[in-house]
Amino acid sequence: VLALVRSNYVETVEVKPLLAGSFSGMTEAMDPFAEYIAPEKMTAFNAYLAAKEKKESLDTGLVMARRFGYPVVVTAIPGSPAAAAGLKSDDVIEKIGERPAHALGIWEVDSLLSGKAGGKVRLLIVREGGKPRRRTIEIVRSSWSPDGPSVSRVDGEAVVRIPSFVPGTTAKIAAIVSPLDRAKPILLDIRGNAFGDFEEAARAAALFVEPGPLGELKGRKISTKTFRAEPGERIHASRLVVLVDSGTGGPAELFAAALRDSAFRESGAVAAPEAKRAVKSGDEAVSSTDSEEHGLLPDASRKKGPVRLVGEPTFGMGFSSQTVRLASGGSLRLSVGKIRTAAGKSLSPKGLEPDDRVFAIPESQGHEPPAVDSILKRGLKVLSETAATSAAKIAA
Repeated sequence: VLALVRSNYVETVEVKPLLAGSFSGMTEAMDPFAEYIAPEKMTAFNAYLAAKEKKESLDTGLVMARRFGYPVVVTAIPGSPAAAAGLKSDDVIEKIGERPAHALGIWEVDSLLSGKAGGKVRLLIVREGGKPRRRTIEIVRSSWSPDGPSVSRVDGEAVVRIPSFVPGTTAKIAAIVSPLDRAKPILLDIRGNAFGDFEEAARAAALFVEPGPLGELKGRKISTKTFRAEPGERIHASRLVVLVDSGTGGPAELFAAALRDSAFRESGAVAAPEAKRAVKSGDEAVSSTDSEEHGLLPDASRKKGPVRLVGEPTFGMGFSSQTVRLASGGSLRLSVGKIRTAAGKSLSPKGLEPDDRVFAIPESQGHEPPAVDSILKRGLKVLSETAATSAAKIAA
């Protein structure tokens, strides 16, 4: 293609801009988080990294990816200025102030959003399913920390909300869950959770499962890291309903997958992870035929399992990335490791399919959320069904 362009294009072209464009295209084709930083942008990129390391500027609490060249919100971290301003998962950022956001790197968007406390930044966003479709949102920067786990009673049922998996989350979850009835099904809400640490998510999952593998981080050039539940960590032994949505990503995806896979393994429904990894070593999803042949349950059977995921497909950001310096003077951010579940499935780029798919009700107008939380409503219904099943088994 390069040879044809150089010899046949209507006018003479410079090779360097063509190569820079091809590098950007390659990274976007790999996954929504890979980025090419051109040599002429490295001064700004280094200043951005230095400011983050020294905590000289405040970020707004957005986890972002790219789609079709635009920055898109994975989640506005609960407790952050971005969440307070009303940004939601899947919002597409069209402008930052008066600057078009198309073709900006994620780091550039983050740099434009960050600044000193009290400063304001205005975004023009596009929100699918809402009216108006385009809207302006103003974020006021301030010091913040992620919301911690909490428990509430909804229709008499315990709903444990886990907004992130930052260090210390496991201990807080344990303090919330320990007083609850160990044998009674509970609902875990990890919607909008795409921030934190994979190790913390694995430790949190170990509170609900028997000892065994929970997943692994594996890549071609990095050491494999295995996550396991150890004896004595489990504090809750009943069925679980886990609420997920398109803003569930990263550590939260490992958490949800570990609960579901471990529960099936405990019930004897899933083959050993080592056997499945030997059968399927690539990134492709296992087909329904492969699933039945090698011990992975098909969708219809999963819906009767001891852990049910309810809601929307998760984002698919189970990876570890590195920034590599290039001889040209630029840099490349790329994924060097992927999280695989105990069942051998990669969590990137497709994420997890819920066992009970819920189509959320769109906003009616303005910034008002829908009156009915359809995912929570469905989760409570599934929770009552699992509680009835547990009671029937105990009676039998």
